[in-house]
Amino acid sequence: MKRTITRALLLTLAAALPFVAGCTNKQGETESPVFLTTDFGTTVPLQFNIAPGAPLQLPTMILTSHAKNSSVTDPQGFQTVQVTSYVVHFTRLDGGTKVPPDETFAAGGTVPFKGTLAMSNFPVITPAASQQSPFDQLLPFNGGIDQETGQPLIHLGITVTFYGETVAGTRVSSAPATLGIFVLYSAQ
Repeated sequence: MKRTITRALLLTLAAALPFVAGCTNKQGETESPVFLTTDFGTTVPLQFNIAPGAPLQLPTMILTSHAKNSSVTDPQGFQTVQVTSYVVHFTRLDGGTKVPPDETFAAGGTVPFKGTLAMSNFPVITPAASQQSPFDQLLPFNGGIDQETGQPLIHLGITVTFYGETVAGTRVSSAPATLGIFVLYSAQ
């Protein structure tokens, strides 16, 4: 009797495991009837000089709202998205492995249903981060060379994901958008 109950319990748990693993519902992944995409525009900086100690700001980021179901309308404006934050994730595109930690920034603005929001000069690398690993290796007093690649610059991938909420209260996230930046130190 005890063995039958134990087997039945194990079979029930094993059958439920795929459903438990699939119930993560990250912010905005499937909850909202809208999703956002990000475009960096045509004036993306391809180089970032850490010498001045200034933040890297992207001149333009355009958020566009898309309906998951193209036949849906929103006459009351309940699917307007209030953008609250964005997360910047870094990867190396040059074979190196050291990257700055992810950074979260506050953001404000609204994206109308099936509309756009143009944002200007939003930071993706803070001045403090530009002086820390791995960028600190590019400073002259540290040798001026990335020790992992032997190069005087770092080719970095920057992935930006926006988060917000619709007026109706459903969470929304943008599709991650990535661009490449060359980080260097130049005193000129």
